[in-house]
Amino acid sequence: MAVSVAVVGLGYVGIPVAARLASSGIEVIGIDIDSDKVSSLNSSKYPLKGNEPGIQDLIEQIISTGKLRATTEFSEASDVDVWIVCVQTPLFAGSTEPNLGTLEKALTSIGKNLKKNSVVIIESTIPPGTTENFAVPILEQNSELVAGEDFGIGHCPERVMPGKLLYNLSNYGRVLGSINQETSSAMLDIYSRITKGDLHVVDVKTAEVVKTFENTYRDVEIAIANDFAKYCDSVGVDFFEIRDQVNKVESRNLHLPGGGVGGHCIPKDTWLLAYGSKDKYEPNFLTMAREVNDSMPEYVYQLCIKHLNQISLPIKDSVISILGLSYLEESDDVRNSPTADLYSLLNEVASEVRIHDHYADDFPGIDHYKDLEKTMQGSDILVIMVAHELYRTIDLDGIKNKLRNQIIVDARNVLSKKALIRHGYDFSIIGRGSYFNSD
Repeated sequence: MAVSVAVVGLGYVGIPVAARLASSGIEVIGIDIDSDKVSSLNSSKYPLKGNEPGIQDLIEQIISTGKLRATTEFSEASDVDVWIVCVQTPLFAGSTEPNLGTLEKALTSIGKNLKKNSVVIIESTIPPGTTENFAVPILEQNSELVAGEDFGIGHCPERVMPGKLLYNLSNYGRVLGSINQETSSAMLDIYSRITKGDLHVVDVKTAEVVKTFENTYRDVEIAIANDFAKYCDSVGVDFFEIRDQVNKVESRNLHLPGGGVGGHCIPKDTWLLAYGSKDKYEPNFLTMAREVNDSMPEYVYQLCIKHLNQISLPIKDSVISILGLSYLEESDDVRNSPTADLYSLLNEVASEVRIHDHYADDFPGIDHYKDLEKTMQGSDILVIMVAHELYRTIDLDGIKNKLRNQIIVDARNVLSKKALIRHGYDFSIIGRGSYFNSD
């Protein structure tokens, strides 16, 4: 069937969704309040940071066909059949409550331009209950239409990851939460065009819970690994050796510990899940896991203090260099970077805190180096926060004369414990404990 679509929010989710829909032959209008982003897309340029295989070629192809155009004006999409909402749903700064302000503005503008018999699909990750209790009233009030009678509404949570956007979108199955059978049919038609994965139809709230469960489960798995690693550090055993043995047992899959959990999704989605049951049930275990992961930059900070105390160097006189600013290896994505949290802790007390990342660009309030040698020169502690391949291949012997003190805190198990001992370093590796060279 002929159908036209408006994709609202041209970010890491919205752009690949719009591009894949357009490549399937659908007429697509992309909408974003950022005029620079709109202009870039209309000029066949991918406007976001990061290496996304295939996305630039696909944009060039579909812009040339006229199947996709971008605009800042919702009114230009007043005749579309389907609206897909892909705006961010962050937490309020310093809070665990969701900030749905951007979603509210998008829904308000959609409502003012919503035609009868159209369908609104929310892909943004949202607290359970948001579609029915938040989105429907806004759309009805601004459109003077009735959900389930005059228009359809559904939730199809995104399942993509930076660096794999098109692959994930094209291959992963999707959960389609809908208000009625007509909406389900429309959603099946749309998503069958862009993914080879299974499409599973459920009610709206179930779809909302599926996505928040997915990321919360991941968060809990990481928290268990982090807590186990800290336990191993405290009693003097090697977490990684233990992990190897545990994971030999069927159905066991201990994850890797690290200096924190970043990115747009995982740090907030547990709180979105908890918000969905507010005043009904408190998922204490789940939120405790979130707090464990949030505490990891503090744990790395304390390891730094431990090493400085060992050599009787006051932290106020120390130079600490942090390797890695992105939240993910071989990525420039700095959203909710754990390094930023560690930097804030150290910058309060240290003489100088430097950061190196050859991928990352800007992070608000933090300047960083692109030259690794310059970053390390005269440092008392090197802290590895991201497992970039460049850091795995550091010449431990070659850099010794660049450092003022030979101390390494490895938060990602990047370097060999045996190699660090052989080259005479003091070090801590999360999960492998600390070593102090008696020399």
